[in-house]
Amino acid sequence: MSLMRADKLLASAGVGTRSEVKKIIRSGRLKCNDIPVKTPEEKLDPETMNLTLDGAPFGFADKEYWVLNKPAGVLSATEDKRHETVISYMGLQRKGLAPCGRLDIDTEGLLLITDDGALVHKLLAPSKKVPKQYEVRYSGVLPSDAADRIAKGMELADGTRFLPGKLDSAENPALLTIVEGKFHEVKRMFAALGCPVEKLRRLSMGPLCLSELNLGPGEFRKLSAEEQRCLLDYAEQGSASAPFSFADYDAVIFDLDGTLADSMGHWAEIDRIYLERFGIEAPENLSQVLGGRGIGEVADYFKEVFGIPDSKEQMLRDWEELSIERYANDTALKPGVLPFLAELKRRRIKMAIATSNARPMVDAVLEAHGIDRYFDVIVSGTDVEKGKPHPEIYLKAAAKSGVIPERCAVFEDLPEGIQAGLSAGMRVYAVEDEFSASYREEKAQLAFAMIKDYRELWQTKEETR
Repeated sequence: MSLMRADKLLASAGVGTRSEVKKIIRSGRLKCNDIPVKTPEEKLDPETMNLTLDGAPFGFADKEYWVLNKPAGVLSATEDKRHETVISYMGLQRKGLAPCGRLDIDTEGLLLITDDGALVHKLLAPSKKVPKQYEVRYSGVLPSDAADRIAKGMELADGTRFLPGKLDSAENPALLTIVEGKFHEVKRMFAALGCPVEKLRRLSMGPLCLSELNLGPGEFRKLSAEEQRCLLDYAEQGSASAPFSFADYDAVIFDLDGTLADSMGHWAEIDRIYLERFGIEAPENLSQVLGGRGIGEVADYFKEVFGIPDSKEQMLRDWEELSIERYANDTALKPGVLPFLAELKRRRIKMAIATSNARPMVDAVLEAHGIDRYFDVIVSGTDVEKGKPHPEIYLKAAAKSGVIPERCAVFEDLPEGIQAGLSAGMRVYAVEDEFSASYREEKAQLAFAMIKDYRELWQTKEETR
């Protein structure tokens, strides 16, 4: 761990607010090697220094778990320019803390905040079916068959389908339990029943129950050690971190950037250098705006938005020139990729790449790491007309592999790519990547499972070998 300011260290550990921990430090209660820390600005490393607080050893937890009884008007996000977020509301300083799931800004109730990404997936993925109970105050009168319709799994007029839920009480307010978290799910279900939601409050999530946590409106605290243990044990029961059965698939299709290779960061720099040639400053969110687009679509976007005068062919040549060295010499594979590819090959499961990038960039990565021999099929952004989230690129990869979509697994890092795989009728695994960290919740809800390391696929409770 790098050095941290003493006040930030204590605040990040939940000792108090920034103003409160400054008083603690100035009073001499925090000591380093038995010597009182003098100022809030003093730099400390809890991993290498002997720190005590009020005479007791002070450590910095690997993961943190907070619970909040969220009030209305606070946004379930890490940062926002217009609204107060749960992170700013709670005064949390620790990097990586984020809400587990999303409550609408006007929705109240239980919210878990943590930096444990594996736990977040286990609690949010639809395949895990973690129950969440809501208190729903609504207008109108629920139809007599409301409970049956919810229990069967509702389908809306626009084709959206919800997993079966349970109407525990049809009184007003009603008690509803669901096992997924699609956008505005409860509100859309009740609107379809002819009873618009007036007020919504989440009462529980898995083993966490608002009434047992003793949190009043707007109150928050860390989970106790026993509460953490119960939560983690619950998440582990009956499921694996990333259930994967080789017998289910005849082909596995990989995206490239952020999925097979740690290369998403290259493009922000490439776009910046390229646009500077024309005296244009690259917008901060450009990479996010372009997510999923094929390289030809990116060229069209640059010509339309930035007025680039060059031909598309020249633009593609320039990007290839800027990127080829980075892809060949400065791109690491994602953790655990090599043994996973080797096992797929041993089992004679076909492997393909379906990427928005141009072919030379793909070849540079594969050849640099000696993994080109694993892939039977490569479909690049110049091979298709439509980029992700359109399913064309994945359908083409399956067709060239000679495998029906239903027998294909997809690995993706962006929501647009996950949606493309789902639209193609394939099972999609999300790969965590620093570039797409802000989309973690959305990815967890869309994908069948989410991994940080491909070795997680070997840790299932089913027979995989």
